[in-house]
Amino acid sequence: MSPFTKSKGMIGLPTRPQRGVILIIVLWFVVIVIIMVAALASETRLSAKTVLYNKMGLQTWNDSLKALRAAEMELLINRMPDPPGTETDIPLSERKNKRYRFDGRILELAYPVPKTVNIRIYDHAGKINIQRLSKQRLRQLLEQRIGNDIERLDALQAAWNDWIDRDELKRLNGAEKDYYEKLKPPYEPRNSRLETVGELLLIKGFAEVFKGVEVDSAFTVYGTSSGVNPNLATREALMLLPGLGGGTVNTILTKRREKEFKSYKDFNEFMEPEQLVKLRPWINFSTSNFYTIAIQAKKLEDTEKSNKEKVDDKKVANKNKLDEQADKPISQPAQSEERAYMVTIQPRGFNQLPRILMVNPYGVLPSTSHEPMIVSDKDKDK
Repeated sequence: MSPFTKSKGMIGLPTRPQRGVILIIVLWFVVIVIIMVAALASETRLSAKTVLYNKMGLQTWNDSLKALRAAEMELLINRMPDPPGTETDIPLSERKNKRYRFDGRILELAYPVPKTVNIRIYDHAGKINIQRLSKQRLRQLLEQRIGNDIERLDALQAAWNDWIDRDELKRLNGAEKDYYEKLKPPYEPRNSRLETVGELLLIKGFAEVFKGVEVDSAFTVYGTSSGVNPNLATREALMLLPGLGGGTVNTILTKRREKEFKSYKDFNEFMEPEQLVKLRPWINFSTSNFYTIAIQAKKLEDTEKSNKEKVDDKKVANKNKLDEQADKPISQPAQSEERAYMVTIQPRGFNQLPRILMVNPYGVLPSTSHEPMIVSDKDKDK
């Protein structure tokens, strides 16, 4: 074979280095295609999850509004007399006040409620009204938090009086406009009664005193009562009252679920006389016309269970908790912060919608740590 023929026969065949380059190009092409497919698949999954969570969010919002209307109707129904034929044989002295249901427990309402949410209603008679605090009661609250530090108590009272009075005259160790304007960010004192609970923490020294206290759960600015109803009180409010400690507070919160407190005599079973002397001026048994409705979305895994499974699981879990705690000294369990869509309202009769006073989309629920507890009369304050 001639060299020309041999050369002609080899035309079009890549050399070995060329074949290596082509292989690398092919491999890179495959890698790029795989990356593109993976990115597309990931984007598709992300889009699907976005659509799912958007749908869930809209559904939860719709359920929350439906639950809010049902809760408003429940408040209306509880003000009406019972229908004819529904009377019970329970003696009048043993009947429970229907309004005491609004103490923050999870409620079952007369109208159907979506299974995706829990509803709690808080009567503001269970909170401390900071608009109704006398000088003496304010000092007692402060003493409950910081002890009998006379110099500090005097300074806090002076700052409080400077905040609510109408003049610019600063009391000894008090604070007026010139003090608050130097803060970052600066602001001015109200020079009138407090209009919101959060305003309490703006007064000189009060943020430090009530550090760690969820003030919206303990205080209110609505209503005319200067006392707290123990049948409706939040744990945060009770912990601030003179004469009470952790053990006694837990006892009150758990005992009222079985039998409501009707008079001061009911406290004699588990409180010392000196405790009751301090507490008595703070207690009353009235209700208010101001309520906070808390709507809390359930976890997704909870909503996917059937009603029977949820009931059975809850019974088993509660039984286990109660068995564990039955022989243990009382203590406040650690509780993570729970949030809810919270609306404060004032009912205005049977033929009008309630007046909406405040909406807090990310409100913090008052403590529910007492709900799984069993407390005996022998439990002592911690």
